Amino acid sequence: MENESSALAEFVRTIGGRAAVVLGFLLFVVSPAAAHTLNIAITADCGCTYTVTLSGTTDANAVVTVDYAFDVTENEVVYHVTGKVNTNADANGNFSETIAGNQLPNGCKDVVSFGNGTATLTFNGNTEGPFDVNTPGPLFCGGNPPPGKSLEIGPSSMEGHLQIRPGDWISGGYSFKFVSGSHPDTTVTVSSTLTLPFTCPQGGGSGGQIVINLGTHTYNVPAGITSWQPTGDANNVLSWAGSGQAPAGCSGNIMDNSKGAIFDATISQSPDTGQLLNWRFKYRDPNAKGKGNVNCLDTSDPRRAKADVCGASWSETVRDP
Repeated sequence: MENESSALAEFVRTIGGRAAVVLGFLLFVVSPAAAHTLNIAITADCGCTYTVTLSGTTDANAVVTVDYAFDVTENEVVYHVTGKVNTNADANGNFSETIAGNQLPNGCKDVVSFGNGTATLTFNGNTEGPFDVNTPGPLFCGGNPPPGKSLEIGPSSMEGHLQIRPGDWISGGYSFKFVSGSHPDTTVTVSSTLTLPFTCPQGGGSGGQIVINLGTHTYNVPAGITSWQPTGDANNVLSWAGSGQAPAGCSGNIMDNSKGAIFDATISQSPDTGQLLNWRFKYRDPNAKGKGNVNCLDTSDPRRAKADVCGASWSETVRDP
């Protein structure tokens, strides 16, 4: 009987040990694989060339292909750019490449803006993505940068914490006024952009920036006038300078904007009076406010005239240098 008990105990110990081995093997099998990453950025110049800089991680010693695409807009014409980078990962799965001297499809003779960047990562026959592509802000070509003073306001968060969706209309505008009423008849020319940084809390990327080109506008200010130009009414359509639709910056997921927006402008006067101007700006994503996807410059949409839809608040007032 004692021998039978000893044999039974030995059997239990043996089975228990094997079960532990099997369990450990199963735990090893179901552990999640390391995430594969891709960071890719485009830089460009008015020589109409661009550079692709990328890095990331895949499997060790993998053959890697990155396919990318982005849009280039000049004179309201949109050009779709695509490209491919082939490289290899090292023994740790890391890879990086910089490819310069790529030709842009347009003439780069005016304001050139970029957007809608996306990329895929292929290695060992597997394709992952899409990933975000960090595209540059607008180029002011044919006078790069345009003559005049540079001004930046922000980041300013008058609109609060925004949850931006792909395709949302984002509008930006500004107003200015002469500090002194001693100026003659003056033409003020403004080239400006609106930038909204975002993160991707639901995944789909590491975040980036939405850049809205507000264009180049010219305003005639009569002598001695010190009122806000082109209007001081934040609900007037003239207070909006430009608009654009948000890209799929987080691969279709929500883009989280908690840091507000930045207004950048280059300003010139003709004649150059040497007198200073006060500036303020505003921005609006009506859809992020639950007011519908409204372009605040679209006068054919009756919703844009409603104060709760497009009546955005002004930023702090800043005097130009």
